[in-house]
Amino acid sequence: MNNELRISSPADILGFIPHTLGFVPSESFVFVSMRGNMLGATLRVNAPAHTDPAGFAASMLNYLALDELASSVLLTVYSDAAPETGTPRPFHHYVEAIIEALEGAGTPLRDAWLVTSERWRNLLCDDTLCCQPQPLETITDGHLNAEMVFRGSTYQKQPGTTYPPFNGPEDTAERIDHAGYVLQYSEAIDGRELWSQAIGATGCISPDTTVQLLACFQYPSLRDTLMCNVIEPDRTDADGCGNLLMGHGIAPDWDRVDRAEEAARALITGAPRTYRAPLLTLIGWLAYLKGQSTVAAEHFTAAMEDTPGYRLAELLDEVVNQGTIAPVAADEATAYKKHH
Repeated sequence: MNNELRISSPADILGFIPHTLGFVPSESFVFVSMRGNMLGATLRVNAPAHTDPAGFAASMLNYLALDELASSVLLTVYSDAAPETGTPRPFHHYVEAIIEALEGAGTPLRDAWLVTSERWRNLLCDDTLCCQPQPLETITDGHLNAEMVFRGSTYQKQPGTTYPPFNGPEDTAERIDHAGYVLQYSEAIDGRELWSQAIGATGCISPDTTVQLLACFQYPSLRDTLMCNVIEPDRTDADGCGNLLMGHGIAPDWDRVDRAEEAARALITGAPRTYRAPLLTLIGWLAYLKGQSTVAAEHFTAAMEDTPGYRLAELLDEVVNQGTIAPVAADEATAYKKHH
């Protein structure tokens, strides 16, 4: 199959963004770098509020500068906010600051659009006669969205992290605790081997294996080792893994990362409340490595709601909230590329 995507209209670009992010943004600024006529990197940030427009634009410029091949930039603002009094568009002063900053950097803003919950339109055109709002159906019914769906790509209709409530056997928590006891006092459970098999499995994870793996993830040292094993399968412990966890100096097998995420999601469905935090944190960490900060933050929040004070989720959440981009995601040679 030809992997190239044909983009011939603004609706195609707007149809591409949710597939790239994994969800339809809301109250967001989404930047897409352009390399000539080719799409480059995608950056989503929360819509600015009560911040200095010039400072916000400078921060965005720093992030966009990570794409050294960029020649121009596209901007999509997702918001239902009304324009401020005396301005032609929502976030007018921020958009103007972005235009000025990008122009000065030699990567001008090539075009911009506003997407609301009902319509979309060009953000830079103030002539209502030639720049009429368009219905959202022109995006979802467009050629590119159909092509992405045909290739197997899906996305959430809105941001958010939801998992079905636990509806398994009533004694599951007791069985997990017993497996933890066995793990501590015998070698009957090999967590690394079970996790390796779960990542490589093509079918469902058995109930017994689910219970044993959930027990393994409850112990911080083993949890950290299993997380590292997603990237380095042969690692026997997590000593000195700080750089790996932050995404420094790694070149992941992204197919393996996706399989590990699928396994973690399967384990979550088999986990009662207060036993899900390690897996939610794992998925959030993998999202951080992929450069998906929104997805990462949502999972860290869910982990802290499942187990208040869950320290690893708190620490990683601080990293994401500081606007840190994993080095592995910032380097085009190692960055995640979604496969279909």
